[in-house]
Amino acid sequence: MSSAGRTRWLDVWTRAVIVPAWRRAAAVWVGAALVAAITMGPTAMHPSDLTRMALHHATVGAVFAVTWLLVFVPTARLLIRGDGAAYLRCLPGPTTAPRVLAAAALVVLQLPWLLLWTIGEGALGLGVVGVETLAIVVLASWKPPVMRSKWPGWRSDGTALRSIHLRALRRRAGDALVRGAGLAILAGAGAGLFVHNNDLVDADAAIVGASVMAVVLVPAEVGVLLVILATHRATAWLATSLGVSRSTRIISVIYAIAVVQLAATALAVGAAALVSDADGSTIAWLAGTSAIVALSSSLGCARVLLAAEDSPTVAARVVIGSAAVAALAVLCLGLFGTLGLGALFATCLLGLVMVKA
Repeated sequence: MSSAGRTRWLDVWTRAVIVPAWRRAAAVWVGAALVAAITMGPTAMHPSDLTRMALHHATVGAVFAVTWLLVFVPTARLLIRGDGAAYLRCLPGPTTAPRVLAAAALVVLQLPWLLLWTIGEGALGLGVVGVETLAIVVLASWKPPVMRSKWPGWRSDGTALRSIHLRALRRRAGDALVRGAGLAILAGAGAGLFVHNNDLVDADAAIVGASVMAVVLVPAEVGVLLVILATHRATAWLATSLGVSRSTRIISVIYAIAVVQLAATALAVGAAALVSDADGSTIAWLAGTSAIVALSSSLGCARVLLAAEDSPTVAARVVIGSAAVAALAVLCLGLFGTLGLGALFATCLLGLVMVKA
């Protein structure tokens, strides 16, 4: 192959593999940047404080390791398998260069993790990153078995639509769910560190912790929300032909979002409990407050999806709308404390009713 042909082949391969991997990693970088902005600074924590906690406290170390595995394995899967460039395998092309580029991207796209450990622990940190990268490569190389489809036993329109949404999430949003789980744990870890560093308890810890989680969970939920919206669009013709009401379809969308929101919140609260080392009363406050925020945010995000249903810029509107819902949660909690939970729920419900009408 000529030099020009090899260059064109690599250019196509890069656009098919590296660029999608970078797009997935961007959500991880945003989540890491949010947590860093909240927990680090001249008068706050230093990277060495976090790495020291991870090395000397097994629970904290396990939370950090599992978090990065979950958030980065979906990105690494694109680089290692190269499924996006499978069509290039039937064409003559270089074999070594793609592997070198993939290996380099595997390291570069882990920049937040790499910086944390190299700044915090130096050479030892590089060793930790190397071990974690090996684990990521092993998990990304594994192909889960294909699940056999079963004949559904749906007894009502609502049950059918809710089941369709959950099946779509399982089949089409696997990587987004894995990455979202990792970002949810990251959100909980950030909230737990903030609560721990400021010695907050009970309602104060719940307000601050739930606010931190609401903000950091935005990049975790965007990919899943887009799949839910795509499923809502795809089932429109079926619902119309079967006479399914619009309210039933909206309830199904809310149900799917609420399942994801509550699952992410449960992971975040668990991580916060492990990192903050708070008492049972504080964790109970945090769990209850975060659950109400999650349910209210489900209504708000449903409003965002329904408003963007026919928009040509749906992805941008979903991102902006999700961030606006999180900002509303922080505003209500910041202004009114725990009483702001009622204001948040009422505002999101009113917005949903208005878009429905």
